Amino acid sequence: MKQAYKAWDACKGGDCSMWHALADDNIRLNPIGAEAAGLEFTRPGAGREQLAAYLDSLRSSWTMRYFEPEIFVADGDTVAMFGRTSWTYNATGKTATTAIAHLWRFENGVAVEFTEVFDGSTAAAAAQS
Repeated sequence: MKQAYKAWDACKGGDCSMWHALADDNIRLNPIGAEAAGLEFTRPGAGREQLAAYLDSLRSSWTMRYFEPEIFVADGDTVAMFGRTSWTYNATGKTATTAIAHLWRFENGVAVEFTEVFDGSTAAAAAQS
């Protein structure tokens, strides 16, 4: 998990293979951001295709500046990551920097559920012209 986050930051979101490698075919996505322009990627869904759509939508509208995991907490098949991230909204050139939390649930070594929480109001403000 730590290596996946390290790779995600190093490639600045240019490669998503580390997330696809972790995911079950039916992974449940529970992003909690905001229902605002620029945050369309935060729609819940399920499955590998939805994971790819989630990441593609994020990367087509936003450019990663950094993704810095700070704390990992594991309890059985559940892993939580707490950190900071910064992304620039391509259409406005404005940057959103926020705390971020991810909660992963694994079964048989693959991720079956992913929840993401970040400050949606900060991201929405960056998406507004």
